[in-house]
Amino acid sequence: MSMLGVAAVIGVTIATFTTCGVGLAHGTGTWCALPLVWFIGFPLAITNALIVGLPLAFLFCKLRLTRWWQFAVTGFICATPVWMELAEPFTSVRWAQFGLYDSLNCFGSGLAGGLAYWWISQKVGIRRGTDEIAP
Repeated sequence: MSMLGVAAVIGVTIATFTTCGVGLAHGTGTWCALPLVWFIGFPLAITNALIVGLPLAFLFCKLRLTRWWQFAVTGFICATPVWMELAEPFTSVRWAQFGLYDSLNCFGSGLAGGLAYWWISQKVGIRRGTDEIAP
C-alpha cells in the first residue's frame, strides 16, 4: 500500500514539473502553483491511488499483468475521476485558458505514477508476467 502512495507522489512531482516547464517554455504565462502540490496534488493522488489503484494492483497481481505499458495505461485511466472533478465546468474561462495544461498534468500524473509503481514493484521483487506460478 505504501508503494502506491510513493508512486503517486512521484507521478505528481514528475508531471507537475514537466507540465510547468512545457507551459512556461511555450510562453503561456501559466502560474505553476508548485507549492500547492503539497496541499492539493499529493493528497488527491494518494487518495486516488488507494481507492482506485489498490483494487487494480490486486487484480494485476492475480491476472499476472506486469508489463510497464499496462501500468502506464492503467495509471492514465485511473486519473480520469480526479480530472473530471477538477476540470469541470468545461465552459469556464479557466478551462479555456489552462484546460490543456491541467489535463496534461492530471493524466501525466497518472501515467507517471503507474510507471513509478511498476518500477518500484520490479525493484522489490514482484514477479514478472513470464514467470511460472509456483504450486
